[in-house]
Amino acid sequence: MKASKKKIAIISVVAIACIAFIIVASILISYAVFPYKKGEVEKANAIELQENGVLRVLQLTDLHLTAIPWSKQDKQTIKWVKQAVKYSRADVVAVTGDAVGSLNPFRMRDKALIELAEVFEEAEVYWMYTFGNHDGEWSQATGKEVKEHNQNQGKEELYDLLKGYKYLLMQKGDTDGVGNYVEDVVDGDGNVVYGLVNMDSQARNFDENGEKMSTYRGLTENQTVWYEREIKALEERAGKSVRSSLFMHVPLYEFTDAWLNNKHVGDFPAINTEGQCYAPDKNSGFYQKMKELGSTDFVTVGHDHDFNWLIKYEDVYFSYGRVSGVNAWQRRAPLGATVIDINVNADSLASRYKVSVIEPSFVYDEYAWW
Repeated sequence: MKASKKKIAIISVVAIACIAFIIVASILISYAVFPYKKGEVEKANAIELQENGVLRVLQLTDLHLTAIPWSKQDKQTIKWVKQAVKYSRADVVAVTGDAVGSLNPFRMRDKALIELAEVFEEAEVYWMYTFGNHDGEWSQATGKEVKEHNQNQGKEELYDLLKGYKYLLMQKGDTDGVGNYVEDVVDGDGNVVYGLVNMDSQARNFDENGEKMSTYRGLTENQTVWYEREIKALEERAGKSVRSSLFMHVPLYEFTDAWLNNKHVGDFPAINTEGQCYAPDKNSGFYQKMKELGSTDFVTVGHDHDFNWLIKYEDVYFSYGRVSGVNAWQRRAPLGATVIDINVNADSLASRYKVSVIEPSFVYDEYAWW
């Protein structure tokens, strides 16, 4: 009798273990293999300006999607992206980095990014994407965190993953990083009237052993050379000097000085709850080249989750987009998105750019779970 009970107990334990294994394996397989649009598709080579001469850009930053099956916060973030796209009626969306949170196992990072891409495909709205310091931290090929020798590998994987998405305007570029490109804005006659510059602001610095440091690299000298070439090419396509804006993740070196010594402009409340601006610790000279060329007069970034302001710095606007992801770590700022209205025909900085913030209409988790 005792032997029979023991046998039944063993069989029960084995059965439960098998069921648990099947459930876990099913979940893991679903994340290892998931449907997405494969291959390259023909994409728009310019964004057409509305008849009123105003281009509306919706900036979403630091979404930090994880795609963990039980993540309520991911669902809230995707819900907010859909709502922001609908209510902003933007001509183009700019996702300025850290769209995903680099969780490596079972392609969670990849699935999260595809879920985001599908939102824009369904809405039929064009979007630009610039990588942040977290997007490409991990490489699926090696299953490990990227090092100095393969620092672009994780980003290249994400770029390849998105090639089949028609509404993504991202281009790989031919300089340091992945995702350095310029989108032309054209009028009804096809004339180039403005430029949207997107740049990979890199991630951490590396020490002499190739290990990551606590400081951020920012734009490189090679990227500064690339930027000068592309601005001149933009003006050649336009047949004249035209203005442009710059979208990226990690702020320029000069953002710290702007934050410490200049005043917020605009109608929306300035949020500035962090103790410091996490800009690069070394001046690459990019801003000086930007001033010299005289095209880019608006720079907007993400990265610092609790900064959201617009500051006039010399003759340029510096902007921190409002954090848009529930899972953005240590987020104390209200969830939202930045709307940038660009009047390409305006004569002054103040009349050329109108910046506002929108926020969700639903209740979301106040702080990220991690």
